[in-house]
Parts: sequence; structure tokens; C-alpha cells
Amino acid sequence: MKVEIVESDNKSELDSLINECIQDRDVFDIKLTTTVLHEEKIQYTALILLRL
Repeated sequence: MKVEIVESDNKSELDSLINECIQDRDVFDIKLTTTVLHEEKIQYTALILLRL
């Protein structure tokens, strides 16, 4: 198993990054998290679990 991590402060950009990462790959699972940073800034993170 391999893990790819993509992060963004914009949901649309995160969606595009996820789509680029999973294109033509065997995806096992995707975990999404949000983190509130200083000054109410939000960071979106996706952990993409891939089968080798």
C-alpha cells in the first residue's frame, strides 16, 4: 500500500489535486480532514490510500 497526501486551503483546488492523483490508479480509500489554523484559516487535507 502507498499513501499520497495532498493539501490545499481551497476545496476546489483540493478536489482537482485529488482527481490528478487518483487518475488511472487503484485507489483503496480516501480520508479527508480539515484543520483550523491561525486567523480562522482552514487547511484541507486528503490522504489517498493506493494499492500497489
